[in-house]
Amino acid sequence: MTNGTDKAVLDALQALNEGVRALGEDMRLVRGQIGEMHEDLRDVRLETVKHGMQIDHVDEKLEMLRESIMTALGFTTQVSVQQKKMAKQLSELVERIERLEKSK
Repeated sequence: MTNGTDKAVLDALQALNEGVRALGEDMRLVRGQIGEMHEDLRDVRLETVKHGMQIDHVDEKLEMLRESIMTALGFTTQVSVQQKKMAKQLSELVERIERLEKSK
């Protein structure tokens, strides 16, 4: 090899070395950005869990409300049936009393 060729090879190696250094710096920057993304993702996951728990709480409250309404409707229906039964019994008693009074 000649001096000119040696210099060209050394220049090429030096340029390659600088390129590798620049690539290393870029890799460090990318790693830092990836680390930040992981932190952001962790925060998003925590918020998602928090919102999920809030939604679960709302679902539980709605279910409790639904059960309360169904229970109230059941009591109302039961009272209505009992009132009709009592009205019928009262009517029958009035009829019996009237028959008894007529038979005297």
